[in-house]
Amino acid sequence: MQSFRVGAWCWIVTGTGHTLGDIYTRIFPSTADDSIDAAMRAHPFELFGLHRRYYELTMGFSLSMGLCMVFVGVLLLHIHKLTPREGLRSAATLGLAMSAAALALSAWLEPPPPIVFFSVACVAFGLAARKSGRLTPEHEVRAPAKVGER
Repeated sequence: MQSFRVGAWCWIVTGTGHTLGDIYTRIFPSTADDSIDAAMRAHPFELFGLHRRYYELTMGFSLSMGLCMVFVGVLLLHIHKLTPREGLRSAATLGLAMSAAALALSAWLEPPPPIVFFSVACVAFGLAARKSGRLTPEHEVRAPAKVGER
């Protein structure tokens, strides 16, 4: 189902853009970013025996978040590949729920690109959920019989 794949690719594009944008702003910081970065670098703390600065903490969270969004998209593509069309409704509903939560947070805290991509993902997963059916007993995969059972 093409709409499911569109939703998954929205996650991949958003995560890739986030990760590359984070790297770019760290290599080529603006004047405003320089002062914020300097303040975060000037404030170390200890957490579970590790010495970190707030700059390292926010960089780690940001890069991890971008990479996780990419991998969520890849996992969604893999789910699409493995799931029969009749059983795709639950996966599409999950994709819709994740995208709606990400859209709400993006609308509250983020710039336009993730708002646009998560909006498209919501529409795509909503269409996929609507177009896909539920698994019926004849489509369910039966567990292999145990030794001695028929």
